[in-house]
Amino acid sequence: MARRDGPCADLDAAAAGRSWQASRRALLTGAAALAAIPAFAAKAPPPPKTANIRWPGPGHDLHGYMAIPPKAHGPQAAVMVVHDVRGADAFTRSLCDQLAAAGFVACAPTRLASLEEAVATVHWLASNAYATGKVAAIGLGWGASLVERVAASPQPQLSAAVTFSADRIADLPIPVLRLPSVAQFQGDAYNQAWLQALAFLKDHLA
Repeated sequence: MARRDGPCADLDAAAAGRSWQASRRALLTGAAALAAIPAFAAKAPPPPKTANIRWPGPGHDLHGYMAIPPKAHGPQAAVMVVHDVRGADAFTRSLCDQLAAAGFVACAPTRLASLEEAVATVHWLASNAYATGKVAAIGLGWGASLVERVAASPQPQLSAAVTFSADRIADLPIPVLRLPSVAQFQGDAYNQAWLQALAFLKDHLA
């Protein structure tokens, strides 16, 4: 989907690109480490159910990736994963898979261009047949700022948020776990932060 100008399009593309490259390397390293954790098990867990989907946005359809827990019995809480400046990639989708393995319905929009699109996605997840109505959001870099703007908006319908970024908005009306930009993580620090994020989401979406 082509990128549209909107309230979230005001960033320095060159600086954002450098930050994204460093963040992506750190995230992919962390994802590989997490994937190796269950390698010793006799039987690997079943993969989540995944699909490329679309949903109604503000005057147009939005597109993205959804992952559902493989053995879900009834609706589950939902998590929106918001990409960094260049849009959703394989790692963003892998986060959805990990969230589904942890028991959440997860959705990663392909490319959000405005606050209105992000809010529309949250509202859609809150009414989705697979979800309980409780929705959280995870934001990466540029997406973290957008997630905080959603949380600060009137009637955000978010129960909690996790942000990986140095930017923040004070006095948000929902619980927020603010973690450093992923480019700042070294060694196993990202894995520990991800486990902290999962525990936070489970606590506030229960």
